[in-house]
Amino acid sequence: MKRPVGRAALCTALVMLACAVAQGYKKKPDPEPTTAKLTVKLPSMAPLPETQQSQDKGGLKITVAPASYNVKEESLSSLRPVNPSFKEALLMPHQQTDVFAERSFTPLLKVDPDRLIFQVHISNQMSRVFHGSGIAVQFSVTGKTVAIDPSGYGDLVNAIIPPRGEQTILVLGPRVDSIPDSSTVGLFFYDVVTNTDTAGNVTAKQNFEWYFSYRTQQVEKEVSVPPAQRLWVRR
Repeated sequence: MKRPVGRAALCTALVMLACAVAQGYKKKPDPEPTTAKLTVKLPSMAPLPETQQSQDKGGLKITVAPASYNVKEESLSSLRPVNPSFKEALLMPHQQTDVFAERSFTPLLKVDPDRLIFQVHISNQMSRVFHGSGIAVQFSVTGKTVAIDPSGYGDLVNAIIPPRGEQTILVLGPRVDSIPDSSTVGLFFYDVVTNTDTAGNVTAKQNFEWYFSYRTQQVEKEVSVPPAQRLWVRR
């Protein structure tokens, strides 16, 4: 008559099986990353011939320069649940509530910065303090006014510059992916106060206008694509 296998003997057998699997298991070399060719439209901007980047009106000199744009690489990762192999379930440490998944990576090319940005230099040659409050900032693309977030020019309308003082401010406009490939972009500062009387009443305002040629160039770049990862993740 066969004697029933004891719990200790069963545990020993399982341990020996795990050891045998572990000894016979040779970790596969990590897969090599692949490459992919991606393209992106890289903008460039230049002032139109009739536009003076530095404009002096009423003792206030404002110089505007557009930002330069670069290509930035990014990677988007995503997880999807998959079934683990016997070895992955046995040899990869995990909790009972963990879920086995495969993480894949998608490379991206992006334009940096992703919005129109202008560096605005203000030189106050007036005998009074310059206050940016009250300035109306406007952008146009191909002759049409475009809506922008007021926070993009908050530093301008909050500027306070003493006589003979200077300040450089960034003004942010619309996203570059919303602008047609070949366009004329306009930047306007309206109702800029350049003079007040002794009682503080405004006696002179000036308008400043700049026009830029906006063009894009197709840029191709070979990027590395990391191999997918198989792993246990916490719920």
